[in-house]
Amino acid sequence: MSAEASGAGERFAAVIVNYNGGAMLCDCVRSCLGEGIPPGRIVVVDNGSRDGSAEDLGKQISGFRLVSNGCNAGFARAANQGIRQTDAEFVLLLNNDARLESGALEAFAAGFDERPRLAFAGGQLRYPDGRLQSAFAPLPSVAEELLPLPLLRLAARDRFRRKTFESEAVAVESVYGACFCVRAALVPRLGLLDEDYFFYFEEIEWCQRARRSGFEVWHLPAARAVHGGAATANRFRGPARVEYQRSKLTFFRKTRNRGAYRVVSAFLVIRTFVNALAGAVAAAATLFLNRKLRQKAATYWYLILWHLLLRPAHWGLPDKCPPE
Repeated sequence: MSAEASGAGERFAAVIVNYNGGAMLCDCVRSCLGEGIPPGRIVVVDNGSRDGSAEDLGKQISGFRLVSNGCNAGFARAANQGIRQTDAEFVLLLNNDARLESGALEAFAAGFDERPRLAFAGGQLRYPDGRLQSAFAPLPSVAEELLPLPLLRLAARDRFRRKTFESEAVAVESVYGACFCVRAALVPRLGLLDEDYFFYFEEIEWCQRARRSGFEVWHLPAARAVHGGAATANRFRGPARVEYQRSKLTFFRKTRNRGAYRVVSAFLVIRTFVNALAGAVAAAATLFLNRKLRQKAATYWYLILWHLLLRPAHWGLPDKCPPE
């Protein structure tokens, strides 16, 4: 039974952050409507898109709320703008390149009803071709930065997995934000997303905050969504990786001790330099004719330059809003 048929959609609001989402944005909003979310509870926060996607959405679908930023405010700030516009029992944060599958909201509602301490839940993510995506992860640690993932999985397989083929819900340390559901009543107690994170890690830190306050985070495989996967990052490879590394460093600086931050900071530079050298060698071996190898090498050298220039704040994704 779909959420529309069961009435579960009436309990939800959806917040969709859009940055040049193109036709994907319409598909995303239609999937929310198809799951029974009332149009007035769908909030699209447009981060200064230049592709006309927000305008095209208004021509095709009516009744939703639109918050327009004249610049790219980042995910956390834009999502917080949307959350403040909602008054539902649950708030769904959905990437503009994701779309809900039938029954997703009914599964989310059941998950929350069965677990009174559940603060955040993430759904199962699949690529358009049906392959399973990573949907949850352990909280970042120095060990995960220094040691290879296969070795960590040998020591603690369940903790370091990022997806599951099983159908049973599982308690996890954090869930990814592509399809992320919030119990709205807990937001005043936990606070909103930390806006020091422009892109990446904001939902990870939020999950950590919830767990430290005694609440739970679960992955609910029955709540399914198709996710294009890193659409923005793929368009801006080097700048997106800068944002990823900056957010990782922000996470360790704000949530771990100074020693952990320094270790991760130094190792991040070393690993990036090694990857840049390896990428250059691989590209040269093909006489730079392989486009993917060229792009990969260029991305790592872009990152190295960012580190050498002492990580300038204005580097990263384009069209950023000025700091508040």
